[in-house]
Amino acid sequence: MSQFRRVDDAPSTGIVGAVASAEGVPPRTLEPLYDTVDPDALDALVADPNPVHVQFEYEGHIVTVDCGGRVELENTATVTAADADSGALSD
Repeated sequence: MSQFRRVDDAPSTGIVGAVASAEGVPPRTLEPLYDTVDPDALDALVADPNPVHVQFEYEGHIVTVDCGGRVELENTATVTAADADSGALSD
């Protein structure tokens, strides 16, 4: 299941908040975002007026953020199960 959130703060801050909310935990309990992606580079990239979206895995979620400040989260367990059901994964 995907979750969407409009980010009014810096995208990097919004991503941590969105993942924490999805997991039902305080943001400070998550691994630092900078262990996954450079937050300053991410913020600069999606601030560009050209259409862009960035996707990466963080804390068990596939995170997609676009230049409009929209963050989409998809649980990797859900994606993996869907891939297995469709035969996309092989032994």
